[in-house]
Amino acid sequence: MRWMLVMALAVAAALGVEAPKTADEVMKFAAEKSAAHKTWSADMRQNVNLMGVPLSLQGKTWFKAPRSTRTEMQMPLVGALGQMLIIMGADGITWQEMDMLGQKKITKINMNQIAANLTAQSGLNMNAMQNPDPARQWENDRQFMAYTLVSGGTIGAQPMWVLEGKWKPEAAANPVLAQQVATVAKTRLHIGQQDGFTYRIEQFDRTGEKTVATIDFTNVKFNENLDDAMFQYRPPAGIEAIDITDMSLQMIKQGIPATAGKSSSADKP
Repeated sequence: MRWMLVMALAVAAALGVEAPKTADEVMKFAAEKSAAHKTWSADMRQNVNLMGVPLSLQGKTWFKAPRSTRTEMQMPLVGALGQMLIIMGADGITWQEMDMLGQKKITKINMNQIAANLTAQSGLNMNAMQNPDPARQWENDRQFMAYTLVSGGTIGAQPMWVLEGKWKPEAAANPVLAQQVATVAKTRLHIGQQDGFTYRIEQFDRTGEKTVATIDFTNVKFNENLDDAMFQYRPPAGIEAIDITDMSLQMIKQGIPATAGKSSSADKP
């Protein structure tokens, strides 16, 4: 509500703190706040249009600096719910375990290899691909997206800044980004004015009017004591893990999420 935004600005003024007025100032504020978030956890809901098929997933995600993440999600199936576990440890290997109707499938993605490949082909620094923390990812996106502060709002009881990112002109000519530019017109980030956390991410189709993907984070908790064992994975005996690094690389270039439930973890300033 507007009164909450007014109150937040009034408090800032009383404390002698000037509220951010530009996207860069919001990002700076968020980066400083998120640096203090050594760990965080949140309930997560992701809605995505995957090659014309709407898909909704919900679950919980945990993050531990510098780049470890664990996400447990449910996927709706015909007459049942599928289970998905995604773990990325300090080594940069992302494991995905899917259990659908009693059938277990395990895949792995070498995010270090993907980052190196995309960096070489795009001429941009794509090292944020190795870090699932959204804060790091959208900071990286500033190389090819221009952000503006477009509006405010609230999520829960916290006032939000809303940043809108649109492609820079040169992005369309980049071999790695061209397909994404053709399918996604803009991205919106909803950032908490108190904690700098990114609570909602929206992507819009090429018309700029219809959302094609959203991620929402709720019940966020910071600096919990998370055991390192949460972010370690070993495939069960007797089940072969399939390496889909090359396939994921091609899907990323085509603007398709390599993993429908992949954590866009939420500490994005």
